[in-house]
Amino acid sequence: MKTRNGLGLSALIVGLVALVFAFIPAISMVAGFIGFVGLVLGVIAIFRKGRSRGVAIAGTAVSLVAIIAAIIMSIVYAAVFISAVDDAIQSDASVSESTDAAAGDAAEPAEAGDVGTRATPAPFGSTITIEEFGTPTWEVTLGAATLNALDQVKAANEYNPDPQAGNAYAIVPATVKYIGTESGNPNFSLDFTYVSADGLSYDDAYVIMDGQMSDVADLYTDASATANLIIEVPATAPEAGLWAVSYIGGDPVFVALQ
Repeated sequence: MKTRNGLGLSALIVGLVALVFAFIPAISMVAGFIGFVGLVLGVIAIFRKGRSRGVAIAGTAVSLVAIIAAIIMSIVYAAVFISAVDDAIQSDASVSESTDAAAGDAAEPAEAGDVGTRATPAPFGSTITIEEFGTPTWEVTLGAATLNALDQVKAANEYNPDPQAGNAYAIVPATVKYIGTESGNPNFSLDFTYVSADGLSYDDAYVIMDGQMSDVADLYTDASATANLIIEVPATAPEAGLWAVSYIGGDPVFVALQ
């Protein structure tokens, strides 16, 4: 006569707990480990001699289902969380044209989304307002770029590397102003890139040169700094591309080179 299988009953209880936890967002991943414990207990209980196997089989099955559910729900919850974070950090922009571009007319802020796309970039000299988590935090103005600045880069440090084949160094003066409520660092908050006419992106170049944006420390409310961005651009017709400014992880705002 087979006796009661206490280990199998434990496996069933642990499996049921894991199954419930699998559908709780904050601890769904932990449910997978609990389910694994239940699975091990259930397998051991099945092979115990002289013990009832029914409850052990049930505990093993429930634990296995809990593990699968925990994996699936963890993926689902992670996807939802990433989507929520992505929506939260999307940067909106308002653009004000410079008085030079308006030929003496008063500059009027453009509606967010009217300008700043690749199809309709913000005019040269515009001031871009970048938001962090829906709050206006930075004002950015890009100046006239030197699109073939290899001589200047080499003069700054003879050991600076040449740009990649087919590329050239561009030096872009940028003025950044912190308009948030505490403090911020443009190196950690802002991303500057060049986007060519055929849609290729070019990031900051790593060279040794004084006056770069990387030298700018934290800025407090209403403080501003002007520094250079050094970016590789295509050596052929670089003026056909656009600058792109964004909050890290957010949508870029495109600005005309000239």
